[in-house]
This record gives sequence, C-alpha cells and structure tokens, in this order.
Amino acid sequence: MRHVRKSSPPAQHGEASTLFARVGDGIQSARHVVLAPGHVVPLIHLDLPKSLRGQAREQVARRQLTDRMGLDDTVAMRPCNLGANGEDWSQVFVADHTHMAEWRSYDCQAVIPDYLSLPTSEGIWTLSQIKLDGSTAVMMRFGPNDGASTSLEMAEIVLSQALSASPNRPTAVLWHGEALSAFDSLMSAHGVPVVLDPNQLPELGVDRPSVLKHGELDCDLRADPMAARTRLAQRVLPWRWTALSAALAVALWSVGQLVAIARIEAQTDEITTHTQEIVKQHFVPTGPILDVRSQVSRVLLDLQNSRRDGGATLDVLDLTAEVGAVLDAANAVPEMVSYTKGDGLMIVVRMPDFGSAERLTSALQSDHMTADLEESRVSDAQVGVRTEIRILPKEPSP
Repeated sequence: MRHVRKSSPPAQHGEASTLFARVGDGIQSARHVVLAPGHVVPLIHLDLPKSLRGQAREQVARRQLTDRMGLDDTVAMRPCNLGANGEDWSQVFVADHTHMAEWRSYDCQAVIPDYLSLPTSEGIWTLSQIKLDGSTAVMMRFGPNDGASTSLEMAEIVLSQALSASPNRPTAVLWHGEALSAFDSLMSAHGVPVVLDPNQLPELGVDRPSVLKHGELDCDLRADPMAARTRLAQRVLPWRWTALSAALAVALWSVGQLVAIARIEAQTDEITTHTQEIVKQHFVPTGPILDVRSQVSRVLLDLQNSRRDGGATLDVLDLTAEVGAVLDAANAVPEMVSYTKGDGLMIVVRMPDFGSAERLTSALQSDHMTADLEESRVSDAQVGVRTEIRILPKEPSP
C-alpha cells in the first residue's frame, strides 16, 4: 500500500463513487484516482505535423521540447489525448523520471494531474484554491482539453496570458471556494463573468460542468506508450519465425518458378530457331523471315495457283473443300471420308431416302469433279439410307 492524503471532491464534482486522493500521506485503494501535483506535471502545447504517427510523432515532440525548454534525459514525456482524434495529439505531459517511476507503482484507477480533477464543460474555465505544503496554489482548467496548476503569485500571470492567447474566450469562470478579488478584477477587465454556483451556468448558455467525463482517465501518467509497444512486440515475437518460414517458402517457390520459366523460354527459342531453319531451307530461301505462318502460307498458295494455271488436276484439298460446301448446303454430315490416289475421294453419308441420295450425287457433279453413287442401302438398326459416293477430279481439257 502507498500512503496518500485523502481528498474528498468538492460537492460540485458530482462523483460520489469516485475517491480522489493526493500523492502524499494516507492510504490509497484501487478505487482512488490519485492526483499528482499539477505544478510538477505541466501540460505543454506543441506544433506537430498531422501525418506523423506512433513513435515518429513522439520523437518529433521530444525534439521540440528539447529545443524549446532544454530538457534532458531526466524528464519523461507522455502524450495527452484530450480533444485528440486517435494519434493526432499535440499536447504532452512533462514530469521528472523519478516521479513517473513512483506513480507507476501505484495500485489505483489512474494517476492524473490535479487540475484534471476539476469539473468542466465547453465554454467554462474552472479555478480552485488548494493548500500544498503550507502554501496556496491555484488549479486551473481551461475547458475540457487544457489546464494547469501554479502558485498563487503566478496564477494571475498565467490567466492573463491565457485570456490574451486563447482563440476561444470562456463564457464564464467557475470558482471553487472563495474567489479572490484580483482574479475578479482580471475577469471583469476582459468581460468574463465569475460564477460561484454552477447552477447559474445554464442561465449563461453553457452546460453544467462534469468531472472525469472528457477522457481524463485516459491520461493516466502510469501508462508508458513505449512500454506498450514493447509488450506488443514481445507478443508478436513468437510469430516471427512462422512469418520468416512462410517468406522463405514463398521465396523458394518464386525461384523455382523463375527457373521453370527460363527453361521454357530456352526451349521456345530453340524451337523457333529450328523452325526458321526449316522454313529457310524449303519455303523462303532468300530474304528475312518475319512471320513464319504468313510467309509459308503465301508460298503454298502460290504453288497451288501455279498448278491450276499450268492445267494440273484439282488439288485434293480444293476437292475436299468443294465437296464440303455441297454437303453443307444439303445439310448432310459425312460419316466417313477417305482419299486414295487411285480411287479418289470416297464419302459415306446417311440420307433420309434414296431420292435425296440421288439429288446429292447430282449436286456433286461440277466442272472440276465427277460423282458416282457407289451404293445406297438401308439397315434395320439405323434410320435413313447409307450412301457411298465416289468423287474424282476431272482431267483438264486439252
């Protein structure tokens, strides 16, 4: 158990179930929200780029603090998330490492600066006098997202600077306890009313203040973001070897695929070279080979045309093509097609009747070929007439 001095909240705090306790004498329990002296935990405003996140944002914040205040390694920094969206914080708590280490040992709800225990709402600044070590101090809450604690002598200066620098001047100032005339004069000079009773605030158009309703407990000074990241890294560590094994397997598979692709490319190059050699030997003996398919097709077409021009008989391919056109027009599908040099082109077609077989034979007669009906017969096992037709190319006229 750690000794702290119990401090019951003022009636305006409105949190009867919450026990506040100050660092110091007494006995604390897990129910306490321990209040650290605000003058040793100042809240500093920084100008940080919105694009920075995590550790990079903390490093830039630390560098700005060092440049602005000359801080050394004995000072710890904690981000303040009041009014921040995610990691877009731009305020930090600063305290001595010794204090931070002591507060981390507390068994309580949270350790927060004492000025965050003041009730507040939008448009209200809250001030309260306290006695610390026999002297009077002033806790100040400049709305939900800002605050400070300082000596009575410095409080008027801090308030004057806040009134001059704040873009949103408060609608009212709420005093806990007895108000000091010096502060009343300061507020009157800036046209800000001072209220002792929070019930009067709705008349001024602002909400009643509340305690610990603006994310104050998330500002627990015991929380170390670096330690949290270390714990996360330790939890992730057991998965590291699995991830490395998976990455190695993917790398090996990729290497295997690259080797296979290289082998296929080499075989393709070899086939291409061999094909070009054959084409150059038999089809394109001179000139470059740019497109094997088109160049070979052109040579074959020229050979066919030269044969026709020279009076050669109808080429078997042309014969088959002409027969196919007649069969297609007659909606006849051949069951068998065969060709021999002596017997010509023999087709077997199944026709609906004998008459259609005769008509098909007549249709196959042309200037280039003759068609003879070799056989037509019917079968009990099959429908239609099985017709065999022999087709021979005609000899060219002398």
